[in-house]
Amino acid sequence: MLKVSEDEIAHELDRYLHQALTQTVVVEKADRTSVVVLSLAEFERLQEVDDQHWAEAVRKANVEGYLDHEREVRTRLATAMRARRLACIRKP
Repeated sequence: MLKVSEDEIAHELDRYLHQALTQTVVVEKADRTSVVVLSLAEFERLQEVDDQHWAEAVRKANVEGYLDHEREVRTRLATAMRARRLACIRKP
């Protein structure tokens, strides 16, 4: 990973774009990382990894269910009952 300042990249954009084809270029502004320049191939690879992650999450949800329905009902019922009890206690 190559780190460069905002001023450097402004003066030599072509050079850093070329370098981004083989390594990630991190642009720092006021000693803070603000932008990352990476190749299209690396971007597409990261997109594929992200897509695979979410596809697996969907497959898992389809098998295991999106929510535990019974638990969700119990939780909502308990919350409503607690709210009612607190409302009764707070009444003068």
